[in-house]
Amino acid sequence: MHESKRSYLRGRFWIWSTVGLSLLSLTLLIALIAVGEKWRELEENQQQLIHRSRRSSAETEVGKRTKRTTHWNVPHWRSYWNYRNYWNILPKYELSTPSIFDSLTNEEMLKIQRFMQQQPELNLKPVSEASMSDNYIFLMEAVLPPKSEVLDHLDRGQPMPARRARVTCFMGAKNPPVVEEFLVSPLPRVARYERVGSKISFHARPIDGFESNGMDEYIFKPITEKMFPILKKYYGYWYHNCTNRCIYFDTSARGLRAGDRQVHASAYRYGIDGYYIWPLPLQIVVNTNGNNPAAYSVTRLYFEHQSYSNVDEILDAYNSGQLKVTKLPPPPTGPTYGSPEKRRLHYDGNYRRRKRIPKQFEPDGKRYTVDGHRVKYLDWEFNVRFRALTGIQIMDVRFRGERIAYEIGIGEIAVYYSGREPTGILANFLDSGFVLGRLHFPLLKGYDCPNNAMYFDNTFYNPSGGRPHTHRSAVCLFEHNTGIPVRRHYLRDYTGPDISSFNYQFSLPGTVLILRGIITLFNYDYVLDYVFHPNGVIETKVSSTGYVFSITNPKGESSPYGYNINTENGILAPLHHHMFNFKVDLDIGGIRNRFETWDLKLENLPNPLAPGDSWIQKRLERNLRRNEQDALIKYNFDEPKYYVMYNAGANNSLGYPRGYRIYSNGFSKKILPDGWSFENGISWARQQVAVLKQKDSEDTTASLFNQADPYNPTRNFADFHGDNESIVDQDLVAWVTVGIHHIPVAEDIPVTTTPGKELSIFLTPLNYYDEDPSMTSCDATVVRP
Repeated sequence: MHESKRSYLRGRFWIWSTVGLSLLSLTLLIALIAVGEKWRELEENQQQLIHRSRRSSAETEVGKRTKRTTHWNVPHWRSYWNYRNYWNILPKYELSTPSIFDSLTNEEMLKIQRFMQQQPELNLKPVSEASMSDNYIFLMEAVLPPKSEVLDHLDRGQPMPARRARVTCFMGAKNPPVVEEFLVSPLPRVARYERVGSKISFHARPIDGFESNGMDEYIFKPITEKMFPILKKYYGYWYHNCTNRCIYFDTSARGLRAGDRQVHASAYRYGIDGYYIWPLPLQIVVNTNGNNPAAYSVTRLYFEHQSYSNVDEILDAYNSGQLKVTKLPPPPTGPTYGSPEKRRLHYDGNYRRRKRIPKQFEPDGKRYTVDGHRVKYLDWEFNVRFRALTGIQIMDVRFRGERIAYEIGIGEIAVYYSGREPTGILANFLDSGFVLGRLHFPLLKGYDCPNNAMYFDNTFYNPSGGRPHTHRSAVCLFEHNTGIPVRRHYLRDYTGPDISSFNYQFSLPGTVLILRGIITLFNYDYVLDYVFHPNGVIETKVSSTGYVFSITNPKGESSPYGYNINTENGILAPLHHHMFNFKVDLDIGGIRNRFETWDLKLENLPNPLAPGDSWIQKRLERNLRRNEQDALIKYNFDEPKYYVMYNAGANNSLGYPRGYRIYSNGFSKKILPDGWSFENGISWARQQVAVLKQKDSEDTTASLFNQADPYNPTRNFADFHGDNESIVDQDLVAWVTVGIHHIPVAEDIPVTTTPGKELSIFLTPLNYYDEDPSMTSCDATVVRP
């Protein structure tokens, strides 16, 4: 009986154990299903947020409310993924939605190339099979539809307009050779093309590989072979058959007069850190007119600070003793004075063990999302656009669902030098002629941008390879704590004896979103930032760094054009003027805007507190600018003023027209006379602010062709306002120019630094809101005793 009871209990135990395990398994299964369903629901909410339509203001408001109630409640596993993802690749749930502002993809460029080369009447050859006397593609970039069509799509629910591309072709097979541009559409299914604009003179084209190779074969090698004994003896560097002591020729097209095709070549010692500041006293001006490199000729040779017609004149002068060549010491082995390697600390002779720099982190994950090239950050939304000619732009910029700007971006970059020899005299550069969009190179992660940044790739057509190319991680996006409050106050209590008593204090930390790209053009690096502040302010900032441009100078001689940076080698860094032109297409409450200056004037009034005395003070005068000529503003410290764009038909609650102010801390004066020679290429720099009526045909001040012929520029900004149209209640564009005069000194070696060289344009709300819009920010704090 006892044994039977034990068997019975064992049977019951296993029955209940089985039932318990089954119930536990069922419970776990239900829990997993519930969790999975919750994650699926959150995933759907996230996708709905990403794909929510932005076509109407009502829908935008819905999207904004959803973002505040749903998006920030994404579970922490997403934040953890973002935090652990060191390279900040977008998580897989971030889908890419096509946009009208998208640049050309790799596949689209290949389709365009294939289509254009299949048109027999164009007779285009692949670059790999072409020569200068053939027709081939040099550049292609996306072209926006007319602005009205884009706004119909964005604001009124119309279908996306057909995407198009501009294709620039060097037509060397034509007689005479020319440059032609074609509009190709639709994308991605290319079906037709049409010529746009007039034919462009062949002499105005940018330098490409065929021209460089032609100068190398027919000019540089023959000249330097004859000069080989001199170059080797006095400089220790030569050009032909060189190994580790090579001369490099930097070339740029700079005609000497309108219609001229001249290339100026400056010699540098190559293979050295910072070779830009190791020039040699040898420059060659080459006539490269036409499409036959064998016909190239030397215009002038400049050697040891003297001018010659040809290389034989140099040799004759040297052999007869009339030419004295200065022997230059070879650069030291290892790091040179141009090297970026860290120097040893002077005070102890050794590198001390250093603590690491502070880092920023995002405790709850990123506060912005990216859908393709559309960015959403708190109250901000905008599109990132890559333009081949000018680099990154921001498009359709909105704050709290309202469009503030249709487009903000670089128009043109220019730098004009000085000197007594050709390198300094002719060193005037219009940088879009070097195709700025291709010069957004990969960024150094954790240094150019913080560790928490995410990145965009830069895909463009590479003419030297004849195929698309991609610079990975060429533009970064990150949230940044500026370290200075946006607003703060400490309200003291003056009623009591305790000086430390207060009623309240408050502060809002300065957190911003920064979109950053760095353009590297030969020696200089331009750091371009678009900064989005929490109070509705958009800041466009450009900072200069990189190596200074250098020319040769006789040893020991002072110069009115700058300071010697290496007296032993006779090297001078010449003074120059950096100029940056920006396009700012503001749409304040729509496209019907006005431009005013708020001028500060002095008045002399009787003093009511002292009869018989006068009182001088400032007063405000609003000055409506009615036409384009009236809106060309040359900054004058004696006439301080605000520059205001506003909508006369939209008021805030105080009854004032809603507007934005254009302000800059970087206005500088172009001191070259208007209409002089090279200056014609930068007619946009004659004023610091120019407000003109928007035209699709006046989309940029940049040109591929002004660098080679600035005397008779293909694109002349003076023509933009030549018709002097009315600008009252029109779609307006502000062209804003900032700049800096730079006289290089010893501290610019080896690399010039950004502090003191940061230029900003601020677009700030002006009666646009009823109060500071950042008052809704959850980042602020108020402390009361």
